[in-house]
Amino acid sequence: MTDYNKIEAVKNIILELMQKCGIQGSVEFEESITKGLVFNISTPDSYLLIGRQGSTLHSFQILVQAVVSRKFGQEGPFWFSLDVDDYKRKREWFLKETAKAAADKAKLTGRAQGLEPMPNYERRLVHAYLQEHCPEVESSSIGNEPYRKVVIRLKR
Repeated sequence: MTDYNKIEAVKNIILELMQKCGIQGSVEFEESITKGLVFNISTPDSYLLIGRQGSTLHSFQILVQAVVSRKFGQEGPFWFSLDVDDYKRKREWFLKETAKAAADKAKLTGRAQGLEPMPNYERRLVHAYLQEHCPEVESSSIGNEPYRKVVIRLKR
């Protein structure tokens, strides 16, 4: 069951934090079976909220979740995620397509394929996608942060 009072309060918190950052925009929410409650921010300054590979968006989400947790802490957890102009949805699609192409190339050539360096939450998504959709390959992460990347190779 959706608590619309909490949803409005979260929207107001997001808008207030955006205003304090000097960013104008609007916030809409959607409920998804797979993603849960998602607040999508629409703004002409989307690049400011997204950052390089979504790093600023990830940090902004942690900040908003901390403020919401402090406000509703005694009522129990309230789970949600943030997106900016559907960036996460587009990035997730791009990462899955890139992983699929690299897995196909690894199967074709028999050589390991490395993806671009990416944050841990994106690497986790790639590993999970490959495990579910490409059982003939295995993936691992190599390198040190922030240059850590996924390597895809055929299973032995």
